[in-house]
Amino acid sequence: MPEIQLIDFVLPDFLANDPFLDFILRILLSIFCGVCLGLERKIRKHPVGIRTLVFLSLSSCLLAITSCTMAKNGILTGDTTRIAAGVVTGVGFLGAGVIFRQGFNIHGLTTAAIIFTSSALGIACGDGLYIPVLITLAICIIMLTVVEQLEHVFFPIEQAKIVRIEFKDKNVNVPEISAMIKNTGLSIADTDFKYDAESGKVVLYYKVYKPNIFDYNEFADKLSKLHNVRSFYIGYGEAN
Repeated sequence: MPEIQLIDFVLPDFLANDPFLDFILRILLSIFCGVCLGLERKIRKHPVGIRTLVFLSLSSCLLAITSCTMAKNGILTGDTTRIAAGVVTGVGFLGAGVIFRQGFNIHGLTTAAIIFTSSALGIACGDGLYIPVLITLAICIIMLTVVEQLEHVFFPIEQAKIVRIEFKDKNVNVPEISAMIKNTGLSIADTDFKYDAESGKVVLYYKVYKPNIFDYNEFADKLSKLHNVRSFYIGYGEAN
């Protein structure tokens, strides 16, 4: 059975013979990774910015350097990856903090993944894996720019929303209303019907998917022309 060969990223002589220069290069590379990922998030106006990802990448790098140094000097015995494993666990909790739900939509998953990636790049910088770090960073930038544009072309963004229409009485033509909603560009996923026997009012609830470009004024004009419509609402959840 052939022996499996692992890739060995050997440092150039001028780095291997100068620990201080090697340390500076690892730190600067981790900062560079954090800045690149932070700029992308900041340009898109996401909550996690440049400083957050720089601190995350830099601290992960320093912890990786500490782990390697302690193992090399015999200070740390046993599994030398324990510090890196602790970093991964802690970053998982940090990433979970930026994920939130708005109605039917989940936001922050990409930002959480970038937080995790920033930490992984920092750990790799601390271990002196310069080439893998630069390749991974380039792939990340491509995924966040070029691939995202292709996603928008082939898979347009749609947001799940609730359409609530209240009628004055129970004389409601549900098929007609559903057809009108579809004609405005909304995709209907589900329909609920509510009837109040005391007041005789009917409320229709539609779970819909809204395209990225949507004319609210046109939608409001068509709804206002329907028979006995009292009020209507479109949003992420139930209107107050």
